[in-house]
Amino acid sequence: MYHGDDAYMWEENRTKKYKGIDIIEFYQKEAIKRKNTIPKKTFYNRFLKIGDHIMISKPYEEKFEEKRYKISLYELLKNVYYEEAFGINISSKRKKEVYRNNISFENFTIGDIVLATSPGFHIQGAIRHAAIFDSRRYHGSVDDECLLTAEPNKGVIYESIRFYHENFGEAWGLYVPNTTLQQRIAVVDEIAKHIGERYYWSAHKSNSKVWYCSLIPWRGYYKITGIDIDYNDRYWVLPIDIFMSEYTEVFEYSRG
Repeated sequence: MYHGDDAYMWEENRTKKYKGIDIIEFYQKEAIKRKNTIPKKTFYNRFLKIGDHIMISKPYEEKFEEKRYKISLYELLKNVYYEEAFGINISSKRKKEVYRNNISFENFTIGDIVLATSPGFHIQGAIRHAAIFDSRRYHGSVDDECLLTAEPNKGVIYESIRFYHENFGEAWGLYVPNTTLQQRIAVVDEIAKHIGERYYWSAHKSNSKVWYCSLIPWRGYYKITGIDIDYNDRYWVLPIDIFMSEYTEVFEYSRG
């Protein structure tokens, strides 16, 4: 006899679907991701370390010396045109640069994580933004709102792929190996329950009432699977913490 999810999966397997997910397609894409895994050290020269912390995304196609960054936080902030960093607006008179990328979502499966950034100093660290992918809302268009995240003044929302293509110069696709299809669906469904809840940048990651972008994938995986994708286990979980985690792997990358 089959019970619970096992019975449901056995029943839906006759049509090769499980809770709206094509099972064969899921495992085909998982195999592609394993084959296409990119070592994280490939990207380390894209970031500048200050002490033990990866803080700054280097601008493209230029050579840099670390001494250039041995300046005060105040000096760094003066040179930033605009950052909405954890809900804090920082501005100057410098012209804002426009960055784009073209990351493909064709091999993403439900529960995968997208991280995105652009060059320069960010309060969040070297990577600016994070979201989790809901393949049930993706139909092949950049305007599909299929990326669960949290934004200032909006709270927990679904964002479109276009937003990530048109606002960031680099983007990565990551997945959490050794998690099942059932677990990944549960991760996304758990976070989706909180659509519309409040954004609050200074929240401790154990505060379940408020959100910021990288808290979305971290809390989903921690609550459903017990896997802690925060590599340094500190007060906040930042996008770079998810990138550096031993429990995540990179399978997709785009740089404008």
